[in-house]
Amino acid sequence: MPHVIHYLDDLFLIDGLARFALDLSRLEPDPDVIGGSIPALLGAADASFRKIQDLVTANAHLVERAEYLRLLARTASTMAEALSAMLRPDSPVYPAIRGSADELERMFRSYRSTADGLRDELHAVLHDGSPAEELVSGDELSELLRGDGSV
Repeated sequence: MPHVIHYLDDLFLIDGLARFALDLSRLEPDPDVIGGSIPALLGAADASFRKIQDLVTANAHLVERAEYLRLLARTASTMAEALSAMLRPDSPVYPAIRGSADELERMFRSYRSTADGLRDELHAVLHDGSPAEELVSGDELSELLRGDGSV
């Protein structure tokens, strides 16, 4: 039985994690209480984001692909913004993530690059200029419409 992927639901949840990370970047959590959870949360969000990104970018025939690319780009931008804010040494959350700063810096650079790449891909999809792949040629359509009703 094929597995159905609920792209919008998955994207909504991952975007929610990104927005939560952005909110978290403004807080001052206690490193002894919450500190280790922050990199774990960001790692889980990153793994989920990468999975859905791979699914969307690999399937050029998704009906809502442009919308998924737009949502992915927005989520990547939000994650980059959150990580950038967290990684500032004067950030209130920085003491809680200091031990993971190198990994989070790598993640930040990746998200910044990914957001740019997704926006470029979305632009290419929206402004391709070539007609969509035809499933039925014009001649075939004429023949079908002109047909005598027999199958």
